Amino acid sequence: MEWLTSVDPATVGVAFGIAGIAVTAVIALLASVGDWTRSLSWWVAAAFCLTVGYTLNTFQAYVPPAWAIAISNPLTVIGGCLFYVGMRHVVGAPVPLRKLAPIVFVSVLGSILFVFVWPSLTGRVFSQLACLLVITLLNVSVLRLLDHGYYHFPARFLLIVNIMLLLMLAARGAVVLIFGAPASAMVRTPVNALIYCMAGLLILSYLAGILLICFAEKQTMLRRLATEDSLTGVHNRRGLRDALNAWPARQGGAVTVFDIDHFKRVNDGFGHEAGDILLKTFAQALRATAPTGATIARLGGDEFCVVEPLTTATFSSEWIETLQEQLPTRLEIASPSALSCKVSHGTSRFASIDAEFTDALREADRALYRYKAGRMAREDKSHA
Repeated sequence: MEWLTSVDPATVGVAFGIAGIAVTAVIALLASVGDWTRSLSWWVAAAFCLTVGYTLNTFQAYVPPAWAIAISNPLTVIGGCLFYVGMRHVVGAPVPLRKLAPIVFVSVLGSILFVFVWPSLTGRVFSQLACLLVITLLNVSVLRLLDHGYYHFPARFLLIVNIMLLLMLAARGAVVLIFGAPASAMVRTPVNALIYCMAGLLILSYLAGILLICFAEKQTMLRRLATEDSLTGVHNRRGLRDALNAWPARQGGAVTVFDIDHFKRVNDGFGHEAGDILLKTFAQALRATAPTGATIARLGGDEFCVVEPLTTATFSSEWIETLQEQLPTRLEIASPSALSCKVSHGTSRFASIDAEFTDALREADRALYRYKAGRMAREDKSHA
């Protein structure tokens, strides 16, 4: 352990700081691959604050220790908050910054109070740990929501690093407060050397976890682009195929195919913008009325399908009737020009997704055109 006494914490801080800046730069460079997402910008800021906060904390040999502590502690807390904001954007639930302002305010006030106004080592340690505990709990809650798909490994990795970082800082505080270890990084002791090496490794691991999350987000975005219809937001044909691949093999179901009547007339008479509004409105209506657990996809043009699981041998068309009743109102709100449009549909059941779905989809398509032909004939008679 004697060699540890020769380790300069400031040198350790510089080494890990350079590595942290390098990782931060890689995160920023991801912006050149695709769009600069809001979460990515938050993560770049988070990585920068965490790196600078840690590095500045180890620079107490070169700058006034009070200033180093007063700036580095709030920066670390701000970094954790920014990471949390980025995570909330990923799960589609952005958090207003004013909700995190009290955490930052307590950290800044505590640092100023316990460093300049009323020097208190105990108060400084507890105020910092309290802020980091709150941030850790917030991050754990949102990372648990991401523990799936491409996010599975980075979310688990960051959960562990987040908790270990808090435990390490708590242990550091206990060593200083209970056992009287030097609080200053200027003192070369084995404990200080180990603490700062461990802190550097954990901070670097944290940044690596953010980098992994960035890659996972890019993969998820690319996957969404490949499987989601860009106009309506429902599955495209590839997305439908992937969704059905996850369907239980012995689970029966029903597939309903929808087609918008006279859709070409809307495009020709009112323009493609009106047609796009009609398609998006109809997709929203499907999402609002389709049964729970149903898969919705746009097959192409104005044709959509809904695949729903059936727990009984009977099929209920109540949701389709509800859709037909609500559709005129939804279309009127979205675009008065689309009021004359109606929707035809056809339904077919299947007992096995693997063996019978293709035939069921084909039969539903035939049923749709029989329904449409009957409606057209009735309309022609009414106009005669």
